[in-house]
Amino acid sequence: MVALARFDAEGQWDATWVCDGLVRQNLASIGVRFGRWPLRPLDLRAGHGRAVVQAVQAVYGEELKALGPDLFPLDHPAVERLAFEPGDVRWPARRAQLLREHRQRSAEVCFVLSGNGLFYLRSGTGFLALLCEAGEWVALPAGLARRFDAGDVAQFEALRLFGQPQGDVAEPTDAILPALPLYDEFVARLLEQVGEELSE
Repeated sequence: MVALARFDAEGQWDATWVCDGLVRQNLASIGVRFGRWPLRPLDLRAGHGRAVVQAVQAVYGEELKALGPDLFPLDHPAVERLAFEPGDVRWPARRAQLLREHRQRSAEVCFVLSGNGLFYLRSGTGFLALLCEAGEWVALPAGLARRFDAGDVAQFEALRLFGQPQGDVAEPTDAILPALPLYDEFVARLLEQVGEELSE
C-alpha cells in the first residue's frame, strides 16, 4: 500500500494520503510520477552493467517504453540494482549515503522489487514522504532534492533506472534538515494513524 505524508519546514507531520489518486495528485505538484508494474521473474545474477540493462529490458520492455525517452532513453539507459538483506554489513554505510539529501543530474525511476522504501522529497519549503512497496515505482525528475531509507534492518530490493548512461551521479545539497522520522519511526507512526482512523 502506497502512503504519502506532508511535513512542514520544521519537520512537523501535516497530512497523510493513502488513496492512489491523491498520492499521484500531490506528487505531480513537484513533477514526480508514481505507478505500479506487475512483479515478474527477473534474473539479475549478471550483477551490473549492460547485462543488467538487457535483463531488465527483456522483462519490462513495454513498461520502460511507456515511461518515455526523458525518463528512460532506450538507446543509452543505466540500471543499478539496490539489494540488502538483514545483517548485510554494507547497509549502514550505504544508508548514510542515501540519507544525505542529494540531487541527481538526470531523471531517476526507482522500481521496488521486494520490501519497502521511504523517499523524502523536497516540496516548496517542506517535504513529501513517500512509502513504496514491492511492485510500485516512482519517477523523480532531475534536480529534485531527495533522501531514501529502508530501516535499521534493511530487507529491500529495487532497480534504479537513470536517464543518462553515467547512472548514479549524486550531488549533495548540504542543507540543514529538520529531524524527519526515519523509516522505522515513520512506519510506526503511520500504522498508529491508520489504527486511530479505523477505531473512530
